[in-house]
Amino acid sequence: MDMILPLAKTGAISSSMNLWLALPIGFIFGFALFHAGFTDSRRIAWAFYFKDVGVPVVMFSAIATGMLGLWGMSLIGVIDISLVYMLPTYLLPMAIGGLIFGLGMVIGGYCPGTAAASIATGKVDAMVFIVGFLIGSMVFADFFPVWGDFYNSDYMGAFRLDQWLGIGLGPTVLIIVLIAVGGTLTMRFVQNKVWPSTEEDPQKDRITKMQGALIAVAVVIGIVFAFFPTESFIDDSVEVPYYIIEKTTVSQAVSDTLPLVTVAASGNDA
Repeated sequence: MDMILPLAKTGAISSSMNLWLALPIGFIFGFALFHAGFTDSRRIAWAFYFKDVGVPVVMFSAIATGMLGLWGMSLIGVIDISLVYMLPTYLLPMAIGGLIFGLGMVIGGYCPGTAAASIATGKVDAMVFIVGFLIGSMVFADFFPVWGDFYNSDYMGAFRLDQWLGIGLGPTVLIIVLIAVGGTLTMRFVQNKVWPSTEEDPQKDRITKMQGALIAVAVVIGIVFAFFPTESFIDDSVEVPYYIIEKTTVSQAVSDTLPLVTVAASGNDA
């Protein structure tokens, strides 16, 4: 929760409550993954063949909803963005990693999170996937000195898309919303052309109207955001936190560690 809703940092809740809240949030998240089809490896793999694009449509919806909610609450002062963790950008390593990650999803039909949720439903293929994931993680860690320099290369800090485009944050939000809407409609169109459905869905009209209303709301909010300057959302003069755990200097680390070493040495002498 510290990444996107820093309630413990702001003092709204205690650190222990922050941990306990992970349980109901994790349950709700797993429940949502199941009903969105993310616990079925076939549905995830079908998305790459445009046979069932429900999974990427849910992803587009989550991106647009989370983005509008985050910057909207920042705009009205509910969230202090300076306390929110932002992932630093390592452009080329992340691009290569994303490509490998995508290939893994096509082959295995899962990502680590969806595999964990699928295990809760008793999926054997998810268990095999997790074993492979753990083995791959250990191999990556053991051979990290081989590719460590590349892993840490092309560092850009907490670099946002609006900074790369050279435009305001508000217009960037609108652009992403339009991309999400356009991507959703395009994928649905391709799916219907390549894999036309022979069955009539009695709730299709109702669902289409609901989706259309939600899309209209998202676009309207994006248009409103486009009229606000970047300073209304975030103060770029303040360095954003790159790490969940605050960075420490070498001298601080040594001073914190020395008492522990002294106690351990005294215990050995005794």
